[in-house]
Amino acid sequence: MHSIREADVVIALGTRLSPFGTLPQYGEEYWPKNAKIIQVEADPRRIGLTKSVDVGICGDVRLATEELTRHLQEGWMECRETSAERLDTLNKRRMTWSSNLDAMTNAHVASATPDRVRPRQALRELELAMERDSIVSTDIGNICSVANSYLKFSHVGPSLLAAMTFGNCGYSLPAVMGAKTAAPHRNCVSYAGDGAWGMQMNEIMTCIREEIPVTAVVFNNGQWGAEKKNQVLWFGDRYIGSQLPNPWSYAEIARSMAAEGITCTHVDQVGDALVTASENQRQGKTTVIEIMVTKELGDPFRRDAMRLPFRHLPKFRNTIQTSESETGQPTDL
Repeated sequence: MHSIREADVVIALGTRLSPFGTLPQYGEEYWPKNAKIIQVEADPRRIGLTKSVDVGICGDVRLATEELTRHLQEGWMECRETSAERLDTLNKRRMTWSSNLDAMTNAHVASATPDRVRPRQALRELELAMERDSIVSTDIGNICSVANSYLKFSHVGPSLLAAMTFGNCGYSLPAVMGAKTAAPHRNCVSYAGDGAWGMQMNEIMTCIREEIPVTAVVFNNGQWGAEKKNQVLWFGDRYIGSQLPNPWSYAEIARSMAAEGITCTHVDQVGDALVTASENQRQGKTTVIEIMVTKELGDPFRRDAMRLPFRHLPKFRNTIQTSESETGQPTDL
């Protein structure tokens, strides 16, 4: 984020530069205000649609990148004289970010549910146990948005599938089923919260019927996290439609569909569960890993789109909020 904020030129390859990709993250306004923007996009309608660009290139990203690279290699650029220094700065920032992420992962957050796993700790254990050639799809939701910081890939080729600006709830399992069909030799894993999982878990039956072995990770925290985060910050913790009592086990439901089901209630169980599920996948079996996580929430999606409401009708004046939540966490954490 620091590096792109200081950039003189941003080359945007195959991206719409949508709001979701350029909004402040972790409280930082990282999108550069004065940089020149070069956007390469196959759809001419998307060029300059959400961000003003200085140069718009309508074309294939691969061909455009090859041509841009050739010109850069042939010409002289003043910035090459400081390339070693800037690469050193970039590596230091990566190390700093890694340390910051470790601190957030290991921070102590008091919870009323000690038999559950903190979301960030679950994501770290999944990261450590994930096979590096995996394809991972993430759904909408608060935990899934945090998950992007914990995913690392070494495979050359598409490895991350995400709903992103589409915001289509119930995306992750169907997406990873398609990925497994296209690349049956790769380990395919989906992430979803319990809210989004309710819109797609029936597709486990399709995995069994059509013999599409995948791994589905379900973060069970009993809430619509993204919506609840808005209610925490701006609506005085008045929870409407965001609580999800789950008196059932998603792992048991998976087993009733002839899939494998594993429930994790402690952080030490998460990595082993993913290793087992990956081996099951090689044997042609689909596995649902249900991780019982706390109600801790990460940053909101659209801080730019939300603000403290003002109540004009007298009967609602008692609900006026004068400031955001001090903790940023739900009262039932």
